[in-house]
Amino acid sequence: MAFTSLERYLSIFHHRFLHRFKYFIYKIPVVVCFFIPTVWYTVLTFAYPCRQLFMYFTFQCGTLCYLSASTVFLNIENIAFFMFPLFIIVVGNATLIISVLIQKANMRRRGHLRMWRSNLRMISQLVFIGILYMSIYIPSCVLLIFGSYVRRNRFQPWAESVRIRYFTHLKYLIIFGCPFVILAGQRELVKLIRQHVSRCQLQHWKTTVRSQIHPMTVFMTNKNDQ
Repeated sequence: MAFTSLERYLSIFHHRFLHRFKYFIYKIPVVVCFFIPTVWYTVLTFAYPCRQLFMYFTFQCGTLCYLSASTVFLNIENIAFFMFPLFIIVVGNATLIISVLIQKANMRRRGHLRMWRSNLRMISQLVFIGILYMSIYIPSCVLLIFGSYVRRNRFQPWAESVRIRYFTHLKYLIIFGCPFVILAGQRELVKLIRQHVSRCQLQHWKTTVRSQIHPMTVFMTNKNDQ
């Protein structure tokens, strides 16, 4: 998500730079996001010299032994794998939104709002995904700071408990909600859904009209009355 925020900003405002260093910009995320975490967790989980103790009364039966054996690894994971990417996501999305708003003012003077609308469509999907990420990870990051790094505060036990009990599971909302946010940003899909809903409403209306019972009025002529 952090690399996507940077890539979308470069593709809109610095497309020449992106085209010039396209190979490195698209290869670096593959190495950073897949190779480094895989090596990190594989080596520390299976090769680090420590004894794993399972505590069956705690969440996930306790943490991995290398995290409890050394605070250095814990701090590296919290800062490099969690706080720093979240900082990039927040700064990247904020910079992107501010730049698009400034671009709107400049293009309005030149009469090129059509190009601005195309750029707005490019960032709208990313912004919604970023909001989904930040709505869960920013509170979790704040609770992590108060629970692990701010010493001698009365909120430390509460912050650590809330983060472990709730925000550890809330991250799955991002995993399962991200595909729906991406699909909601597809204009063709939204158009098909609207057409399907309109058909269903029309079919329901026709069924309701046919199933209604109308009163029958018998008109009596004067001749019959006599």
